[in-house]
Amino acid sequence: MEFRLELFVEDLQKSISLYEEIIGLTFHNKTEVSAIIKMKNFALLLTSDNVLNENHYFKKGDLRPKGKGVEVVILLDNIEQTYQRVLDKHYPVESSLVLQSWGMKDFRIIDPDGYYLRLTSYKD
Repeated sequence: MEFRLELFVEDLQKSISLYEEIIGLTFHNKTEVSAIIKMKNFALLLTSDNVLNENHYFKKGDLRPKGKGVEVVILLDNIEQTYQRVLDKHYPVESSLVLQSWGMKDFRIIDPDGYYLRLTSYKD
């Protein structure tokens, strides 16, 4: 089984910069309208919301910020190194790096479209 998450973004290049330059992930394919990250049985697809027609569900009503109520969890090998890179790049941190009661270290940031990202370690 493979799981894919697609996030529609306003400015694809700005989002790619966050995921590549700040978080340190690698996109396996980039086009003018989308970019995909593949990790084991998971894929994260960023798609420009310009591809959606005006009648699409995502264009109706008020969906601002886009990710309200959704937490995207990304497990990383070097969480301390990632956290330091985020600080070095002066990217805003929503919650600092802490060891949680469930045994994993994590911190949270908000991506350019309002998606709430929990960047976390694997459990020791």
